[in-house]
Amino acid sequence: MIVSSDRFAQTHAFEDRVFGDEPILRTGAQAFGRTPVPAGQKRPRSSPMPAAYRKMRALGRKSPARGYPYGASNAKLFYEQGMLMADFEDSFEGTCEFSHYYPTYDAMSDYQLRCYFSWRTRLRHGEFLPAPLSFVYVHVYEILCGIGIEPGQEGHDHLVDLYDVYGDLSSGFEAYLSRWIYDYVVFYGLPNTLLQEYEEDFPFGAVALLQRAQGVLVDKGMDRWPPQSVAGMPKQRDVLDALMSLSRYRAEKSRFIKEHRSEVAQVACNVFAKMVNHCHKRRRVGYMEGLFGGPTGYGYTMFPTAVFWQPHEHEDVVYEVGPEESYVCQDGFWYRELPCRRFDTSQELGNLLHAIDARMRAATDYGHPLKARTLPKYQGKFVDDQVAEFKKRQEAKEAARIRIDRSSLKGIRSAAARTREALLTDDERDERDESGVEEVPRDAHGFCEPVAGGVPPLPEAASQSEGLLGLTEQQLELLRALLGECPLPSDGGAMFLSLAVDAINEAFLDVVGDTVVEFDGDTPQIVEDYEQDVRDALAAQ
Repeated sequence: MIVSSDRFAQTHAFEDRVFGDEPILRTGAQAFGRTPVPAGQKRPRSSPMPAAYRKMRALGRKSPARGYPYGASNAKLFYEQGMLMADFEDSFEGTCEFSHYYPTYDAMSDYQLRCYFSWRTRLRHGEFLPAPLSFVYVHVYEILCGIGIEPGQEGHDHLVDLYDVYGDLSSGFEAYLSRWIYDYVVFYGLPNTLLQEYEEDFPFGAVALLQRAQGVLVDKGMDRWPPQSVAGMPKQRDVLDALMSLSRYRAEKSRFIKEHRSEVAQVACNVFAKMVNHCHKRRRVGYMEGLFGGPTGYGYTMFPTAVFWQPHEHEDVVYEVGPEESYVCQDGFWYRELPCRRFDTSQELGNLLHAIDARMRAATDYGHPLKARTLPKYQGKFVDDQVAEFKKRQEAKEAARIRIDRSSLKGIRSAAARTREALLTDDERDERDESGVEEVPRDAHGFCEPVAGGVPPLPEAASQSEGLLGLTEQQLELLRALLGECPLPSDGGAMFLSLAVDAINEAFLDVVGDTVVEFDGDTPQIVEDYEQDVRDALAAQ
């Protein structure tokens, strides 16, 4: 009709073309998923369909969902057909192609069904053979619904095996299956340790840690980071890690921060405390709530986009992934509870960390200065005050540090010998000569000359028993163990620990001006603020 129409005959598209019948590009067998047989070969005659297939087809014909797009009715039909065929096995020899957007049993032809169940039979016996991706999807749906495999650890392990073997078939399948394995652990109440390898894109744990620190600071009314450990307060290094993970400034790549991590952590924690106190007194919301919003919960769909059905409503339960994330099922509906509403890193926090990095570099003449960023004046004052305190602490440590120039000991000894010789009277010199004591060589002015060979070595016993700052090898070993460089000494007992800690603190008193080791109960530990000083002293040994 189109070709014979005068309207189209005058168009450029039809003026020089002749249309005729053309062969169909796909045969009927190919349309139903059968692999074409090479020329010269005959397709083997298939055996009659087993009765189980006919029963499954009968369920499909009775279902009101037949012929309709995917929905709850389709999922229910899939579950009923799957439970009917849960233990069925087939040994059909054949291959086929099968691709469907929401693959189910009802979407397969008879030939494809036999190919699928034969592949599934081999799979359950440990043979992971190549298969169409839609076959793998159908089998994953079976495991999610508890068809053929009891929900629990066995089902989880089988899903992980499918991920390892068939995950490379499609990046979309890999992403879906990763999410479904996560939901499987939560839905069926498996241990949350199985979720550790599935990290979230956003560090909710960092938000929860900073919220906990904020709560302690507000409850205690503190505008500075506490010098000693306070119940519930996280460690400074953990706070710095949390701040960096939530910041748009990639502070973990800063060379200065890598080299002065403990000092930057102390400054950053004090600035954080100042910001918490400022927001508590002058704003309606807390500092962390202003950056990321408060705790929130929202409806969550288990196994999104999967064909999933459960005949019974899930019991009410609260599943805690960790202190920062939990899933709640109430009246059959699932909710996800998180510590914040906004799931994006903070530019404001990034500017604050950038200012700390830049101004600490300037205060220490580090070099490689950073280009300044815009920062509110009150925040800039908080940073400047803490950097100034940091600089004072560094200057005090530098002034208290004892330095021994071993190259000058020879001259000091010579001067002492000359002074001693000059203070002797003539009678004392005569008595020394009569006793046979060797006279110290003197120059033309009567002063003794430098002793050849320089400073005599320390006695052998002393050089072996004492090391850095007069500490024994056992005490040095304990110090290295507290720094995590070696295991704690197994001998000595509580008395040895107490005496060794006292000796270490006394030796470092002139170096840092404070106690460097303290007891947490019966366990000694390095004071976090002086950990780097101790490491530097050991490295200089």
